[in-house]
Amino acid sequence: MFSESKDKALWERVRTSDVYARHRKEIKEKYDALFKVAPRPRSAQEIIENKDHQTDYRTIGQLQASALMALIYPDNEEYYNSLVDTVWAYCNEYSWAPLGHYNEYYDRTPADYDPGLIDIFAASIAFSMAEIKSLFADRFPKLLIDRMTAEIRRHAIEPFLERRFFWEHHNNNWTAVCAGAIGGMLMYEAPEIFMQEKHRFDSAMECYLASYKEDGMCVEGTAYWGFGFGFFAAYAMLLREFTNGECDYFKRPLVKAISMYLQKMILQKNVMAMFSDCNIKEGYWTGLPHMLKTIYPDDIEKLPADRGTIMAYVHLCFSLRSVVYYNPDFVTDKLENKVYPTLCYFTKRTDYYGFAAKGGNNGESHNHNDVASFILTRNNKEIFCDLGYIGPCNTPGYHGSRRYEYFNPSSFSHSVPYFNGKGQDGTDMRDDVFTVYDEKSETLTMDFAQVYEVDVPQLKKATRVFTFSDDVITLKDKFEVTEKTEIVERFVTTIQPVITGDTVTVDDVRVSACGIKPRIIEVPFVNQLMQENGTYDDIAYCVEFVLPENETEITVTFDMSNQ
Repeated sequence: MFSESKDKALWERVRTSDVYARHRKEIKEKYDALFKVAPRPRSAQEIIENKDHQTDYRTIGQLQASALMALIYPDNEEYYNSLVDTVWAYCNEYSWAPLGHYNEYYDRTPADYDPGLIDIFAASIAFSMAEIKSLFADRFPKLLIDRMTAEIRRHAIEPFLERRFFWEHHNNNWTAVCAGAIGGMLMYEAPEIFMQEKHRFDSAMECYLASYKEDGMCVEGTAYWGFGFGFFAAYAMLLREFTNGECDYFKRPLVKAISMYLQKMILQKNVMAMFSDCNIKEGYWTGLPHMLKTIYPDDIEKLPADRGTIMAYVHLCFSLRSVVYYNPDFVTDKLENKVYPTLCYFTKRTDYYGFAAKGGNNGESHNHNDVASFILTRNNKEIFCDLGYIGPCNTPGYHGSRRYEYFNPSSFSHSVPYFNGKGQDGTDMRDDVFTVYDEKSETLTMDFAQVYEVDVPQLKKATRVFTFSDDVITLKDKFEVTEKTEIVERFVTTIQPVITGDTVTVDDVRVSACGIKPRIIEVPFVNQLMQENGTYDDIAYCVEFVLPENETEITVTFDMSNQ
């Protein structure tokens, strides 16, 4: 299985060629940072207090980094011993699932904590252990091989055979990650069991693919596309090899469309459109587009390497394939100017800016109340952005009933209007809002009143129209209300704006609204990533234009010309 990963000539090139210098540097830096602390199982106190995520992320990262270093430098005793110790630490874990995934969103409670729960971490670890066991079969002692076999069976194979899990019929990344990882593990560990249970994996993958429309856009956002579709693609590649090409998901038009998602979301060389529960600073794992380009050479675009990472998502599945499938011919220094009109998303790249707008609905997986919001990038920076996921991972109620009490997923953290202090509501009992692009007039139109109707019943119509030129974007919003309503346009940035008269400047983008004086509201929010001061605290700057009384129309200009 996965014969490319066992090619000694490949690892010789990775070890010696300048082509892989960036890979070696990134992996070594990650290894050095992670192994300042020795690998160990999570403590009872960490688990009981629901503080085990940090240890879990570190140990899974140690598994990833030490395996890669031991593959690149097979004669280095330190890297080999680090890998052995990390594998042994996982063998000593009671459960491979972190307690943070026992919550109301996943219909679990801490009382359910047991060694047989298969979540995205447990599934990924089982898959990693199976691949490591296969890669190091001739180097590991029999004691370690036997222990790995027993623990993979205890944590993954037996629970999968004895239970049914919610992710087998779910419609988000969990299904692809868990089914893909467990399916991949079984192809390595127990091929006869895989064939016996293949119908379950077939069913799960159909559920996952059904979460996409025919345009292949991912409602969960770019990070979760990489995570979910990454595991799906790795599984599909193994399955194609395992069945000698008889089962090939890549022949399906929908899978091809999903494979082209990432290139539509890269707005500038170092900036991606990160809607939903994504991290605005996160990168993609390099191996995925490179792997996909071997399958669809004429359809997958060359991408810049700046935002790509080898060690993304702290899962060996991704970093291993980022090394194996890396091809320098698939990298470009300059993105083509492109327009991508799809059903519920729209992206556009020019020499002056990158732009993305989102339709859809507010009942999507990892939803933010963000219909009709947009992201504007310039100078390789996010000028107006989506703030992404809230940190840390165990924030109470974030994946449950308290979700929209937090700023990040509420509509108030997105560049959309609000009415009498009321924003969009999070519900899935609506049809999608479509993005309608007219190529001739270069306009994008969305009708989006429906996403406010619970809290703003007097709003009968809301139309947003973007008009594009080379260096100016014009936004025109029109509303129809049945009673007196205060209408406020809000645009959200993490770059401190400067007001001069009727104009707000963010970086070098000048924003004005036909003489309406702007105001700036600073809002503390919780970032997904820990800051240098050790906190998750950050500041968002909300640029607001309040429509004059009885006015129901506003035109806002985003000027990026050099005047």
